[in-house]
Amino acid sequence: MNKTINEDPAVVRNPSPTWRAILLCALASMGSAAWAGQPLKVCYVDDRSGVAADTGIQSFNGFQIAVSEINDAGGINGQKVDVVSYDGKTDPQLTATFASRCAEDDGALAIVGGNPAAPAAAMIPIASEYEIPYLMLSAGTDNLTDMPAPFHFRVGPRNSQDAAAIAELVARQGFKRVALINNSLPFGTDSAHATEVALKTSGVPVVIQQTYDINATDLSPQISRLRSANPDVIVVFPYAADGARVLRTLQQQGMSLPRIVARSALLNTLRELAGDASDGVLVPNTVDMQRPDVKKFFDSYKARFGEAQPTMYPVLGYDAAKMFLQALAEPAVQKALAANELADARVAIRDALIRNGNYQGLQGHAGATYQFGHERHHGPPDQNWFVFVEVADKGKHLVAADLATFKPGS
Repeated sequence: MNKTINEDPAVVRNPSPTWRAILLCALASMGSAAWAGQPLKVCYVDDRSGVAADTGIQSFNGFQIAVSEINDAGGINGQKVDVVSYDGKTDPQLTATFASRCAEDDGALAIVGGNPAAPAAAMIPIASEYEIPYLMLSAGTDNLTDMPAPFHFRVGPRNSQDAAAIAELVARQGFKRVALINNSLPFGTDSAHATEVALKTSGVPVVIQQTYDINATDLSPQISRLRSANPDVIVVFPYAADGARVLRTLQQQGMSLPRIVARSALLNTLRELAGDASDGVLVPNTVDMQRPDVKKFFDSYKARFGEAQPTMYPVLGYDAAKMFLQALAEPAVQKALAANELADARVAIRDALIRNGNYQGLQGHAGATYQFGHERHHGPPDQNWFVFVEVADKGKHLVAADLATFKPGS
């Protein structure tokens, strides 16, 4: 078609008003034809077979539900959304390679994924280099969305927000002697430090803090030191396997006092490995099952993928997809797509994510919203976002926490 339009150079250089209108219509139809009937591609890159497979699988399932909803309703202006997915296997280098492939070879409009912090961080430079929007999920390291953050956005809470929620609960429930124990990875050390700072602000002392190597098989020395400090509550910041070892060692040493475990206890793996040693543990979550829309989502999830415990991970994938799809329908994005300008479409999606600002998703209490802006690419707010759940039935289920019994001496 380009050749036909340009056969008479005089027409192109100095077109009459009639020919100008014809030319503009032809160019517009060329751009539209490039995308007409073609799927709008989005990449999902996350761990689905490594140590954090639970998070990646559940988030991807939630992501697929949102995409299926829009495609079943006819797509975006009649165009279906196509998902290209990669398993990063918790390998930062492999994850970065897949992110580059999304931007270069796949022609994706955005990238979604990133639950473990290290692979998530590996995709940030790719997003900046290729100017492709990247919606990061549960990676909690605080500085991952420090400005400048030109093309990446965080959907899940950061570690300091978990810490603040835990500190608030501890103070409200009347605990006076807190023991912290954490693994030696950034998630563990950063979270423990943030919690200690938050507890100090609340006037609650930390009587002991212990760090252990994540591969350590014998945690009895650290647990013995916790016992000697005589705490009235223990707060744990582990990953899955080491978290189960902490809980089992606490049980073996007869330390049955109240326990709070960070978001890693939302993972099936930790609770399955810990078994009844995890019962009664409280966990900060961002999913309020009292909300009808949240319950409806988990019913849909169960119908398609089987039952899932009410955790943030399926919801993160769903909410991220909904944000992207809302941005994709924006007029500026559609205009760029009609002009066959992929780079412009990516920038327009980024701008739409910022401009749309406050999203009502499935995380948080009813009425709480994500809050994005030019200087804020971290979405979850500090208030009305966390709900505590309790582990029950030998680690098999997460239920509403009974805070009336979660007290010193219980």
